[in-house]
Amino acid sequence: MAVFDKVKDQAKGIRGKVEEKVEDIQGKRRSADMLEGLGRFLYAERAGRPIAGADAEIARLVGELQKLEADGVTII
Repeated sequence: MAVFDKVKDQAKGIRGKVEEKVEDIQGKRRSADMLEGLGRFLYAERAGRPIAGADAEIARLVGELQKLEADGVTII
């Protein structure tokens, strides 16, 4: 039984590490998507074609990025 318990504990540890890595990758993908969206708004503004409602959307994206960052996701 001791061997089975050790294997079970190792499997739990591996599962935890895999879940952590998956969450990290998902967070980075979400942040990349949000940063891309911010870039679109910035480009449109700088090109003289601001998008209606951009300020509210920019504020939302920045807030979401800040939440991700607070959760430990490295932004940029």
